[in-house]
Amino acid sequence: MGWRGSAAAAGLLVVGLVGGYAAAYALDPEPTTQGASTPVTAQSPSVPVDPIPTGNAQPSVPGLQTDLPMREGRMGSNRFRLVHPVPRGWAKIYSAPDEVKWKQAGNPDNTYLLRIEQVQSLNDTIDEVLTDRIDELRDEEERLTVLERTANTLEFTYVSEGFLRHGFLTWLDLRGTGFAEVEIAVTGREVDARGAQQLINRVAAGMRQT
Repeated sequence: MGWRGSAAAAGLLVVGLVGGYAAAYALDPEPTTQGASTPVTAQSPSVPVDPIPTGNAQPSVPGLQTDLPMREGRMGSNRFRLVHPVPRGWAKIYSAPDEVKWKQAGNPDNTYLLRIEQVQSLNDTIDEVLTDRIDELRDEEERLTVLERTANTLEFTYVSEGFLRHGFLTWLDLRGTGFAEVEIAVTGREVDARGAQQLINRVAAGMRQT
């Protein structure tokens, strides 16, 4: 066969291959695959969650004890003066007409603290003040967890400077006005929680207007 015949044969072979491919494409225009790719389900959270810190700030300071000896404390103005129990040996670290803070003398700031505030000027019910305070805590504190909420109390934890803190709040309506008049707070470390809960209950039970 001459070169003309070889060229003709090659041309026919190419035409046949192209025609066969075109026919196959016409019958099945979409290439066959093994299935669409799908993401693999993660076996663990995609965003790591740090564990709640353990341990307490100032571990050399013993935890807040229960059944502390108490003395009388006073705050407020002639229009709304309050008398309340306060642990003996605790000193005022802040005092204003509507707020006072007490702390065990000599203790560092990040141990435990008692705070009493007059809130009657807000003209809010206890439920309103309590709800607003939870919103404030969520905005201000890191990793807030509400442990218990009653009609007039709140128990919660949060993280501060890498340590777990434990807080208690109580609101009182001493004159039966229908509004929150006094807010009591005790905040401390986890090791202080039992003593803090008893302390806030004792202060609330002994709070009175004079």
